[in-house]
Amino acid sequence: MKTYQYILLDWDGNLAKTLDIWLDAFRSVLEVRGFHKSDEEIAATFGGFTRIVSGWGIDDVDVAMDEADRLAKQKLPQVALYPDALEVLQSLHLSGKELALITSSSHENVQHLLHAHNIADLFKVVIASDDIVNHKPHPEALQKALDQLGGTKDQAIMIGDSDKDLGAAKNMGIDSILFYPAEHKKFYDFEKLKELRPTYVVEDFRKVVEIVG
Repeated sequence: MKTYQYILLDWDGNLAKTLDIWLDAFRSVLEVRGFHKSDEEIAATFGGFTRIVSGWGIDDVDVAMDEADRLAKQKLPQVALYPDALEVLQSLHLSGKELALITSSSHENVQHLLHAHNIADLFKVVIASDDIVNHKPHPEALQKALDQLGGTKDQAIMIGDSDKDLGAAKNMGIDSILFYPAEHKKFYDFEKLKELRPTYVVEDFRKVVEIVG
């Protein structure tokens, strides 16, 4: 099996169980504006809320995003990591793998949580939304992370939960792991995710260690 040295990881819905927090926040700001969307429709806005909902006819998207951000921040400090995520990160770090966190959240929303969960020192690079112009599935964030790691595409792999993560890996030309536990069924259509041809699919985060080598 191929081995990987440069491990790029998404935050929301991949390491941290934030999907329900953002789902509730976005639903609140949408419903107060008269828009009633399904879980999957709202989840599709993750990482591109202002662009997508403006297409729905909402004309105060920046205000809506700020409101959602405030609602989410009330609950983010209590967010938990997915089972075994901490142990997997520690194992990868101890084995000499170089880790980069790539997130559509801001540094403000993520950095203190990395310290709270004692994982900040495990990442050599953190690329957040305020570091880039083009968000996933554009490969800019992945390229920036790999450049800072000094890595090569053939030894890099992206681990994420969404079409944006898989799309970014595909556009970058690197392998990918789709993290799809049973609880993600309400957020994402698995068949649609498979269309992006992830190199691997795992339900249990511990499988990541076996895959990356």
